[in-house]
Amino acid sequence: MEAKSRPTSEKTLGQILFEKGIISREQLDRALRVKAEQPGKYLGEILFEMGISQEKINRALYYSNKRKTIGEILLDQSLITREQLEEALSKQKKIKEKWGHTRPLGLLLIELGYINSRGYLTALSKHFNMPILSMKDYQPSPQLQKVIGERYAMEKKIIVLENSARTIKLVLAEPSTQIMEELQKALPAGKTVEYYLASYGEIDEGLRRVADPFSFTQYR
Repeated sequence: MEAKSRPTSEKTLGQILFEKGIISREQLDRALRVKAEQPGKYLGEILFEMGISQEKINRALYYSNKRKTIGEILLDQSLITREQLEEALSKQKKIKEKWGHTRPLGLLLIELGYINSRGYLTALSKHFNMPILSMKDYQPSPQLQKVIGERYAMEKKIIVLENSARTIKLVLAEPSTQIMEELQKALPAGKTVEYYLASYGEIDEGLRRVADPFSFTQYR
C-alpha cells in the first residue's frame, strides 16, 4: 500500500519550500544548521538572509498557515508571559466589542507596560519576515516616493529605498497583509517587492524630510 503524503498543515516551512522546488535539500540542511546554532531565529529569516526570495517564503507562510502570531513570537522570545498575553487579548476583545474595531496586540502590550517599542518591532520583523533597518540618517528621495504615490506613502508610512526594473525595496513602519496586497496590485506585474522594517519615529521623520528637505539635520 502506498504511503499517504502528509497534509500541508503537518509539514514544516522547510519541507513545503523544498517540495515546491523553492529551496534545495542542501539549502534546507544549511538553514537548519544555522537555526540549531541560533534558536532565536526563525527558518524564514534565515532563508531570506541566504538569498531565498522573501516573497516566496511569505507566500508559503501565508498559504500553509505557518506564520506565527505576534503573541506567539513574544512568548517565544520570552518578552511576555502567558498571563500578560491573555490580559492583552482580553482587552483587545473588549475594545472590538465596544468600538467595532481591533487595536494591534503589540500596541496594547506597550500600553500595559509589558513590552517596549523595540520588542514590538522585533516581533513584527519576525511575523512578517522583514529585516529591521535603521533609517536615522537616511534622506529619502522624492522621486522614488512617487513610484508608489507620495500621499499613499505618507498615509501608510512607507519609504522607497530602491527601484530597479525587476525589484523595488520598501521600508515600512506599520506592515499589514492588506498594505502588501495593495502594493503588489499597484506595481507592474512581475516586479519583486522586498520589504524592510523601521521604527515609526524614523519613518515619520524621513517622510517629513521628503516634504521639507531643508528640515534635514545638516540645515538645522
